[in-house]
Amino acid sequence: MPKNQLAPEPIGARYEYRVWGAQRKARKLLAKLATEQATEQVNDCYLLVDDPSWNAKIRDNTLKIKQLVAERKGFEQWTSDRHRTAGSVPSPFDTIFEQLGLDRPQRGEEYDLFEEIGALGPDAGVRAVFVAKERRRYRIGDLRAEATDIRIRETGEVLYTLSIEGDDLEQLAALRKRLGLRNEDNIAVHNALDLEIDG
Repeated sequence: MPKNQLAPEPIGARYEYRVWGAQRKARKLLAKLATEQATEQVNDCYLLVDDPSWNAKIRDNTLKIKQLVAERKGFEQWTSDRHRTAGSVPSPFDTIFEQLGLDRPQRGEEYDLFEEIGALGPDAGVRAVFVAKERRRYRIGDLRAEATDIRIRETGEVLYTLSIEGDDLEQLAALRKRLGLRNEDNIAVHNALDLEIDG
């Protein structure tokens, strides 16, 4: 596989630990430890709802939903799935999916997510936050990591975050310790965005 590509992210339950701030030492160490790495730029629209156990975003007109299912040793375990039809979408995002007409791009119809978001009424129960990400992804053995700069479209603010993720808690805990992140708060992206905008 070319150096600038990594295999697609796995879909299913996995443990994650995400910290915020520049974390320069940890970023440098990640780059040294990585067996593979790649860079990418992506644009996402996060859909913030009252329940923080749901993490939803739209990328390339596809809805990705993560649900928090467990917490162990400071790590959060999330399930993840992508949805292209309303029939597979859990509540409350099924209604939002229909309101946004996210199935239209799949039918080859013209679509503008900014316009559709702008047309949502105040009673939609969701707040949309558009972001642009510059991300470096790493693989360290069976684990994955990323260092990401997130620019919030609404405010122009740039947030810096680093995460490690995988299935093996012992390996993750060891990597967290080696990176010097053990005492950092674990905050998912959608919760950090909510805090930043409200703050």
